[in-house]
Amino acid sequence: MFEKIGNSTIYKNLNLSKNLMHSYLFYSSDRELNNIIALFFAKTLLCDKHISCGECPACRQFDAHTHPDLTIINQDTVKVEDISKIINKLNTKPISAEKKVFVILNAETINEISQNKLLKSLEEPNPSNIFIMTTTKTDKILNTVMSRLNKIYLPYPDNNDKKIFANELNKTGIDISKYLDTNFSLTEMINLSSNTNYQAIIDNIYMIFEKLNTTADIPNIVNSINLSDKSTFFMHFQDIILSAIKDDYKKYARNLIDIINAKFPKKALLKSLPLIEDAYKKQSSNVNFFYILDNLLFNMLKEKFLCK
Repeated sequence: MFEKIGNSTIYKNLNLSKNLMHSYLFYSSDRELNNIIALFFAKTLLCDKHISCGECPACRQFDAHTHPDLTIINQDTVKVEDISKIINKLNTKPISAEKKVFVILNAETINEISQNKLLKSLEEPNPSNIFIMTTTKTDKILNTVMSRLNKIYLPYPDNNDKKIFANELNKTGIDISKYLDTNFSLTEMINLSSNTNYQAIIDNIYMIFEKLNTTADIPNIVNSINLSDKSTFFMHFQDIILSAIKDDYKKYARNLIDIINAKFPKKALLKSLPLIEDAYKKQSSNVNFFYILDNLLFNMLKEKFLCK
């Protein structure tokens, strides 16, 4: 996977093939961007052609997680035993590649004991080893460790980058195409595309604003709502209304915000916020969801009419 990431503007500008270092830290506020670039770089290093061709035996082993010279640590919390596993491999020769590659994703999860354990290996590097680490929180990494890493900041992807990432992610079953015209980070896009309940909430809110024109529309709208989990519906509804008032396109899809702003005056949306908060409180008290929604939509239309 990720055979084409090297065509991205971000990767082309990194010049990673020149003056190869023994350790790298890719960092930005976007976890998925950091990890995608880091894994692509690791694959490029191990590729028989050094281009991440996706076809050679090394690339196939990389994709199958069976390459003998690759170690990837990707844990919620990196433990001492994870670092020990790396250290035990440091003084062995590569089996099939020119270098052994050690990847630690989300390095901010390495505790202080483990970081200090890793430090000596970074201070006295074996030329056969390359470390690649990623983080969204450089302040969580010890200064002594940071000083031994070649730090590379990853800028926000441009439109061409996003399309390349989307095409490559699609091969892994992740479809972020509907979010490409937003300012979402890759992390946000992937989370949204993989969270089916959240996506169902967004789809239902689209439907509400597309059809909510008169009180006569409310029964059909309410009956059309189909959610397996209604517990967070009003919370997200309130966040989306707030985003519409602020014209905030980062957190929610631009076309949804545009639909809302075309349908409702901002003064009416502002007056709807306490109504939605009240609906959320009622829902938490086990009042019937559809009754609450029916009442909420009626009151929102009333505010819309009063604010004309």
